[in-house]
Amino acid sequence: MNTTANDDEKVTEDMEKRKEGKKLFIKTKKLMLDHADILYIESRAKKVEIHTVDEKESIEIYATMEDLEGQLGEGFYRCHRAYIVNMAHITEYSRDTITLTNGDQVYSAKKKYREFEKAYKCYLENGGVSGV
Repeated sequence: MNTTANDDEKVTEDMEKRKEGKKLFIKTKKLMLDHADILYIESRAKKVEIHTVDEKESIEIYATMEDLEGQLGEGFYRCHRAYIVNMAHITEYSRDTITLTNGDQVYSAKKKYREFEKAYKCYLENGGVSGV
């Protein structure tokens, strides 16, 4: 019996379980979005726009960034007062911008750069997947 193979299977199963069931429920639209389908969320006055992997589908709702940030939890990071990014879709970042898998760039607050780097590193070390 090869314990390494069993350990690898267990890790893979655990990662799959973490991905399962993570959804954002949008009451006003009666819609459930998989966390994996969300690229980033952008604040626009009193509304937020949820950008998804389906480039044709962008969802606009009345909500606060704080509420969404609380619902999304780990795997997402508020890099700027106007943006929450899905760390699984980050392809590169600099002190003032984050590039996502669809090519969109969002602003990143310079004062949060070190905090972001730590959060992203922790995300990757804990089984998170890089969009690169």
